Amino acid sequence: MQQGYFQGQTAGGSKRERTRSALLDATVSVVAAKGMEAAKILDITEAAGLANGTFYNYFDDKESILREAAYGIALAVGRQLDEEMSSIGDAGRRVVTATTRFIEIVVREPDWAHVLLGSAEVMPEMRKDIYRYLRSDIELGVEQGKFDVEVTGFLLDQVASLIGVSIRTQISTGPNAALTRQTCESILRLLGMSPAKARKLAATG
Repeated sequence: MQQGYFQGQTAGGSKRERTRSALLDATVSVVAAKGMEAAKILDITEAAGLANGTFYNYFDDKESILREAAYGIALAVGRQLDEEMSSIGDAGRRVVTATTRFIEIVVREPDWAHVLLGSAEVMPEMRKDIYRYLRSDIELGVEQGKFDVEVTGFLLDQVASLIGVSIRTQISTGPNAALTRQTCESILRLLGMSPAKARKLAATG
């Protein structure tokens, strides 16, 4: 993954496809710089080097391009996580692996991190989709006897907040494997795992 991801996906495609991808990549850059709510269509078209009116040949409004950019990034990250987790059946290891790899991926791509974190805050449907995978792993852990919690929206918000704080800190101060392990340990303890077990499992990430 790299800046220009959407354009990379349509390299060799039609001019329309390439222009649409340029707008999506510009959206990622603008959101990273200004935030989702402050980003304007004019900012996006200027960043893409296109006339403002061109935008409406491809998207209906700002919300539609924000949604497509966020889901495109989430899909790319999700594919990586799915490949790495396909053979992991233990729920504790799944939580540690998913958390560790997600943090590593988006810290390397801070623009992507801003889009994903921002979309989770302002797009309820995006947050619901992200939580679906998290909920599934936690519920599996409850079934396996690894976690001792009631899986609620508030619990998922707490887990997501721990991950978000870790990502923002590492974007600001640099990648920090120890902080990622600490994040995993905190999440496992939140899910009802003993301190000793949480510490040992977090170290396997």
